[in-house]
Amino acid sequence: MISIDLVLRIAVAFLKDINLEDFKQLVYETQYLITDINSFENEKIPRDSSIQDSNSSHNPREFYIHNPRYEAELLLCHILNFTRVEIHAKSQEEIKDYDKQRYFKLLAMRKNGTPIEYLINKTGFYGIELYVNNLVLIPRSETEILVEKAIKFIQENGITSFIEVGTGSGAISISILKNLFNVSAIATDISPQALSIANHNADAQNVKDRCNFIESNLLDFYTESISIQLLISNPPYIAMQYPLSQEVLCEPHIALFGGEKGDEILRELIKQASNKNIPYLICEMGYDQKDSMAQILEQMGYIAEFYKDYAGFDRGFIARLRSLN
Repeated sequence: MISIDLVLRIAVAFLKDINLEDFKQLVYETQYLITDINSFENEKIPRDSSIQDSNSSHNPREFYIHNPRYEAELLLCHILNFTRVEIHAKSQEEIKDYDKQRYFKLLAMRKNGTPIEYLINKTGFYGIELYVNNLVLIPRSETEILVEKAIKFIQENGITSFIEVGTGSGAISISILKNLFNVSAIATDISPQALSIANHNADAQNVKDRCNFIESNLLDFYTESISIQLLISNPPYIAMQYPLSQEVLCEPHIALFGGEKGDEILRELIKQASNKNIPYLICEMGYDQKDSMAQILEQMGYIAEFYKDYAGFDRGFIARLRSLN
């Protein structure tokens, strides 16, 4: 066995893309066999098998690990159930062979593009920690803008319940419910596996009693007996042929791609919302979809206000039915 410090130095070197000969020299002092090192290249990343073939034309963008030291530490913390402080405080302790092998497997998967959130099964979003795996989309920081705007809108308009379509991990609904204690939600998803994860996260965040999770394609579940004022959604909105990194392509394609143009699902959702007389919409969209969304919203009787993300790109809208005037 070798020390935590040494295995961590090996991991950082591996993630930094040093050449193989230098890498072998680095580990020469350890008890590892060269076959251990060579086997890194052969680890396979998980695939979304039900969707992968239909998107085989994607040519992934180059994948690059920007902070190898931080990621190597994060993965080792996950394996050893340590904090980063403990990793350094106990740097001279020996690491068991079993933990070493598990660690190297995660490193190999990370090297090949698997998002680190899937490897440690957690991510932070709007001040809370969520469980995630490769069956749900990893919530993005720009989606926190949607949550902020939804919370403000709900407070200003006295809304007591909302629908979220395409909840995934439950990030949006759970974040809103954590901040608004007199509000309830219906959160839907087409994937039963995603709903199971969302249920778990809602339970962990103590909001499960205020959120009803329903398996549904868009608003198929919606009936006249349901009276909801606000629809919130961050639906799939990426065009089929849009080039994505290998890291993003590890995420479930059903949660990424909105059709050939990318806006098809969102356009259909707006049509369904209008037909069911849902008064208010707050939705995320693609950076290049403002004109398309403005057109369909106008056509379906909504007045919209668009907002931008942190990078200054068009990212979403808040809309209300014109008939409310």
